[in-house]
Amino acid sequence: MSQQESELVRVRHRIGIAICDALATRLALHRPEFFAEELRREVAARIGTAAPGSADRILRDLRQRGVLDYVVLSRRRSHYRVVRVGPPPPAPPRQLELYPT
Repeated sequence: MSQQESELVRVRHRIGIAICDALATRLALHRPEFFAEELRREVAARIGTAAPGSADRILRDLRQRGVLDYVVLSRRRSHYRVVRVGPPPPAPPRQLELYPT
């Protein structure tokens, strides 16, 4: 795995953790409904800036992997309701450098 690929995996993991935390907080506060833009802002507040579509793609990926579940209330309005949030995905393995500088 190249250094760039390794960095992408690390960033995706950080965004995934932020999404799980944000949605678990919503469930705990009994506010399960959210809009995609709200989630993007919450993720950016937790980890700093992120590419605008990253949270959306990673949210779908987490759902597909069974980490969390949500219902689409309005695709047009990007309106969702979180149903379940499991433990966040495990951290990716660290790649050892063959020739450290």
